[in-house]
Amino acid sequence: RIRLTTEMMPAHIAHVGRDLRYTYSNRRLGNVMPGRPSDIIGLTGLEALGPANFARILPCLEKALEGEESVIEFTDEETGRRIRGAFTPDLAPEGRVNGVYILSMDVTAEAQARAALAQTRKRELAAQLTSGVAHDFANLLTIILGLQSRLERMALPDEARALVSGTLAAA
Repeated sequence: RIRLTTEMMPAHIAHVGRDLRYTYSNRRLGNVMPGRPSDIIGLTGLEALGPANFARILPCLEKALEGEESVIEFTDEETGRRIRGAFTPDLAPEGRVNGVYILSMDVTAEAQARAALAQTRKRELAAQLTSGVAHDFANLLTIILGLQSRLERMALPDEARALVSGTLAAA
């Protein structure tokens, strides 16, 4: 029943012993990380995942072997998929760590949605900033035009009127 249940999961569920060899796998590694073998029992993480991916997860495995849960998210360079791995210590009743339970999922779509949401938020902020600057500029322009109108109605000496007319015409 447990094998049937785990085989139906859209994630890779596995267990590695203290020697980092797989003692259980639901044969979904190839679905999460295409190109990887589906039958990995007895293999080490290095053999099943390759050097680059194993190097990424090794610190999490070591933490779990010390009794601490951890989660990592990384990009599989061969496939471009974003992978999230959760590592949970397999604790014996007396508290000794027997190995590590691993749950790996392809979160590429989720990562792309997060990136798109962040980009949309940046665009919204830029639009708000631009709108605010345009509003402030319009307010300043209204004041300048009002002062220009007031200056035109004032009785000014010819030199001052030429200066005001020339400056405003140039602007």
